[in-house]
Amino acid sequence: SSGINAEYGGIMGMLGNKGGVSVKFNIDMTTIAIINSHLAAHPEMVDRRNQDYRDIYTRMRFSNDEGDSLKGSDIIIWMGDLNYRLLSEDVSGEELRAMAERWEIPLMLKYDQLREQKSKHAVFEGFVEDSITFMPTYKYDPGSDRLDTSEKCRTPAWCDRILWKSNAMTRCEDYRSHPIHKLSDHKPVSAVLLIQTRIVDPLRKQVVLDKILKDLDRQANESLPQATLNKTELNFDGVKYMEAQEQPVTLHNTGSDMFEFEFIPKLGDRSCCLPWLQIEPKRGIVDAGKIVIINMMVWIDNNSLHTIESDMKLDEILVLHLVNGKDYFISISGYLVPTGFGRPIVELVRLREPIRKQNILVDIEQAEEEKTDLNKPPLLNIPKELWRIMDYLLHYALEEEDLFLTGGSNMDIGAVRDAIDTNEPIRVSSVHSVAEALILFLNSFSEPVIPYEHYPICLEHCTHFTNSRRILKSINVAHRNVFKYVCAFLRELLEHSEVNKSDAKTLSQIFGEVLLKPYLPEIAAKSTFKKRSLFVYQFLVNDYDE
Repeated sequence: SSGINAEYGGIMGMLGNKGGVSVKFNIDMTTIAIINSHLAAHPEMVDRRNQDYRDIYTRMRFSNDEGDSLKGSDIIIWMGDLNYRLLSEDVSGEELRAMAERWEIPLMLKYDQLREQKSKHAVFEGFVEDSITFMPTYKYDPGSDRLDTSEKCRTPAWCDRILWKSNAMTRCEDYRSHPIHKLSDHKPVSAVLLIQTRIVDPLRKQVVLDKILKDLDRQANESLPQATLNKTELNFDGVKYMEAQEQPVTLHNTGSDMFEFEFIPKLGDRSCCLPWLQIEPKRGIVDAGKIVIINMMVWIDNNSLHTIESDMKLDEILVLHLVNGKDYFISISGYLVPTGFGRPIVELVRLREPIRKQNILVDIEQAEEEKTDLNKPPLLNIPKELWRIMDYLLHYALEEEDLFLTGGSNMDIGAVRDAIDTNEPIRVSSVHSVAEALILFLNSFSEPVIPYEHYPICLEHCTHFTNSRRILKSINVAHRNVFKYVCAFLRELLEHSEVNKSDAKTLSQIFGEVLLKPYLPEIAAKSTFKKRSLFVYQFLVNDYDE
C-alpha cells in the first residue's frame, strides 16, 4: 500500500507558507513514511514550531480511514527546514557566529532549540537524529559560503535537519551537509539510513492463521465476552469554544477470552456520536484480563457549534457494543460556556450585554424571535464583539508587519475570546493573536458575512464595482454593516502600508475566503478563489459609503 498527503500550517491551517507533505509506502512488510516540512520561522517562534509539528503529526492522513496515519508506520523519516535556531540569554549572535567560524560545533549545539525542546519532551518525542559534525546550514549569502552579511546579520543555526522514528532496526551510515550547493541561503543536508525490513513466509503465515481461526471458533462457542466499565456517566462542565476537554473511560475484559468492541449508532442515527464528541479508539480488541483506555474528547469548532441548542447543554448517549455480547450505555452531559463565536450576525447585533451575562439565554431566545422581524431595527450596527477586536487592532496593529500572515498562540486567542465574551480588557502577548482571532470570528458565523443566497451574484459581478455596491445594498443591514466595517478597517490598514508592508491583493485573498463562502464547502473550488478575492478587492481600492 502507498499514499501521499499534505498538511498546511498558518492561520486556520490554510494561510501562510508553512506545512508538510508526506509519502508512505511498503518495502516488504515494513511501512515507511517520509515527511518533508517547513515549520514556523524566527528565533522566538519555538512554541509555534512545536505546534506546527504536532498539527502535521496528528492530522496527516493517507486515506479516509482514521487509522491510516503516521502513527501506523513502522518507520517515520522527518526532514526539511524545521527552523529551530540557536538561542541563549548567555551568548550573543556575534559570539555564535565566531564559534561557527572556529568550527566549535559541540559548543554551539548546547544552544540548539531542537535539542532543548526534545529534552523537554515537547516535540519529536521518540525521534532520533545522528551526531551533527557539519557547519550550520543557515544563513548564508546566496551564491557563497559566507555566513549572512546582510543588514539583519542572522545568527547561524542548523535549521535543516533529518530525524527518524523506527520500530525496526535502523542505523545512520552518513549525516552531512552539502556546502557545494550555493543557490539558496540554506545548505541542504542528507542522511544515509540502513533499515532492516520484515519479510513474512506466506505458507507459514497461512498455517498460523488457520490455527488461530480454529481456536477462535472454538473459544467463541465456549463463552461470551464479559466486561466492566469504570464509569458510565461523564460530565463536561465549562467547555469553551476551540478548547478541548478530555476524560478517559476504562474498559476491562473480565472474561477468559479476548473480545472485540465498537461504538455503534443509535437507532435512526448515522453516526455513533454527535459532531462535538470525539472517541479514540472507536473500536478495538481487548485480551482476556486486559484493559483499554477509551478517550472521550469534547471539541467545539465551527461545524459542531451549530449543532448545539441555544441552552448550551451537551447531551449524548453512547452505545458500546461487544461483538457477540451485550451493549453498554455511556451518558455524556455538560455545558458550553456561551460565546459570541459561531452565533448568527443578526442575533449578535440584538445583544447589547456581554454574552456571558447571567440572563443571556433569555436574551438569545428573544433575539432569535426578533431576528426574523426585518421591520425591527437592530440594537447595534455591528456585533460589539467584532468592534472590540478591530478597535484593538486599530490601536495597536496598524504598523505591524505580516498582519494576518503570522499566526498567534492558542492561549492568546482563547484570551481574546474570553475578553469579548465577558467585556473584559483584551490582554495578549502578540497582536498577531488578535488578528487570527478576527479571522476565526468572521469564519465562525453560521451564515457568512455575505449570505449564501447572495454568493453566486457576488461572484458574477466581482469585477464591477458599481454592480457590487448595488448587490451589497440588497443584503440584510446587519450583514452589510459588518462587511462595510471590515473593509473600512482594511482600507485604514492599507493607509499605513509603507510601514506595515500590507497590500490590497493579499488582504483581499485572505478576507475573500471568510467573508464569502458557498453553502456547500465542496463547491468552494480554486476557480472561485480569485472571484471571491476580486469582490473584496473592489471595496479595498475604492471608497464605499452609502
